[in-house]
Amino acid sequence: MSESNSVVVVGAGLAGLYAAKLLQPQFKDVLVLEATNRPGGRVRQVAGAAPWPVEAGPQFIHGANSSLKEMLDEMQCGIQQYDWPDWWYFGKERRFMRAPAEDQDLNRTHELFADVGNEKYPETDISAEQWLRNKGASSKVLAIADACYANDFGCTLHQLGLREMITENRKWDSGEDYLVLDCPLSDLVKHIAKDLNRQIHCNCPVSRIEHDSNGALIRLYGGRQIRCKHVLVTVPITVLQREEITFVPPLPQLKQQAIQRVKMSNAIKVIMMFAQPFWPEGFFDVVCTDSFIPEFWVTPPPTYSHQHEKQPDSCRDASQSSASRCGPQAGSSQQAAAQDAGTEARQEHKQNLQQGQTLQPQQQQSWQQPQVQQHDSQQQQHDTQQQQQQEAVYCMVGFVAGSKAEEISKLRQNSVVIKTLSQLDDMFCTKQQLHPATSAFLHAHIVDWSREKHIYGAYTYPTLHAQVGDRDVLAEAIGTTVFFAGEATHAAINPCMQAAMETGSRAAAQILSVQKTVSGVSRL
Repeated sequence: MSESNSVVVVGAGLAGLYAAKLLQPQFKDVLVLEATNRPGGRVRQVAGAAPWPVEAGPQFIHGANSSLKEMLDEMQCGIQQYDWPDWWYFGKERRFMRAPAEDQDLNRTHELFADVGNEKYPETDISAEQWLRNKGASSKVLAIADACYANDFGCTLHQLGLREMITENRKWDSGEDYLVLDCPLSDLVKHIAKDLNRQIHCNCPVSRIEHDSNGALIRLYGGRQIRCKHVLVTVPITVLQREEITFVPPLPQLKQQAIQRVKMSNAIKVIMMFAQPFWPEGFFDVVCTDSFIPEFWVTPPPTYSHQHEKQPDSCRDASQSSASRCGPQAGSSQQAAAQDAGTEARQEHKQNLQQGQTLQPQQQQSWQQPQVQQHDSQQQQHDTQQQQQQEAVYCMVGFVAGSKAEEISKLRQNSVVIKTLSQLDDMFCTKQQLHPATSAFLHAHIVDWSREKHIYGAYTYPTLHAQVGDRDVLAEAIGTTVFFAGEATHAAINPCMQAAMETGSRAAAQILSVQKTVSGVSRL
């Protein structure tokens, strides 16, 4: 026997959650189906790597002009603005310099990417690498473009397509600020989902969507069936590319082609914990050319959670007989294991950087509702700072995307850590301390997004050989029954959190408009 709901949202990332939040006043029975054991999608934290939750996915707010920024202000989040990047490391020259740097090649690279929106759409798409070569770019300009722009886009230079670069440049309207919150991004997820109560069902991967003009029948793995009037699909494009969800009848040919053309590559975060800082005071971010890891950053740990009140269970685990929160609660045994792993790794690297057993990453924790004590904000900030001082740990995050990330994914974890430490030693060494990173190293945690089931990558990027208008095709609804949202469907080629929310808002408005039209016709 099948269940029945007015609207079903497939995927509990920011697009799906925000759409459900906007639909809920009109459709009280809106249901969100999440394939994993937690809401949030690519917003996720790593537990156990540090005394605070470290962001495994997005970490910055890109631009201050968005509905996301407005929501964070509504939540009264503390926000700190940074210049990005504030340091450069030129690997071939082994030169470390503060931004803004007086460097002819660096200035040339910035000029080219700032003006790419003035280019004409090429009849046959070319890569950013070929475009730069056509502009007479030097090898250093190519290296800067790859480490700075392509890596930030989530790919490498030869994967970056000129057509979608032009669209992205013309339509980007969020601003150039890099903003860091004083709270974990899980607070944003909880804030969006707080009124959905038990309408988010986790561990519910969808296998099949049968649809016609009268509605849809959604089949889940395990046999559960749900009928609905409207279904909103917000899963990552990789899930559609893998055909993990079968559509009956099949999706239109143009949509299938767009799905295959728009790409999402991998991204890896190398989270490194140290006993003391060895970087300059006030250091935020460095972009590294001709290096193993193209970017590192250091951000202050979240001072407190803004979600002081007890939140309702926001995710029902439909794989269990009784409702429960998503994921296991982190226990003391897991924390002890993480500390042991850090001690072993530190001893291993101090004894011999070139030998030793594979460094096993600490177990990646599922999202959980944090147990927040009732403190005022100043007390929580003081407690966090005191805990950091007592435990004397400092976190630096390395970020690599695209084909470089795919190559690193093939390496042993121990090799990744060794190469990362070697790069940091070269970058920050002094006459007094030749191996500052290795000497201070405690442990590491590696997040490889290609290994995340039901996600399989980082975020979409301006893709080589994508067609102008592919993102619009991805966003098109099928009649009045099947709708689509998610960052891949953003017309401005914007993969950021605000873009995901904007597509959720757009899809919710489409559904509400259809419902309003149908209601108006029925009254006639």
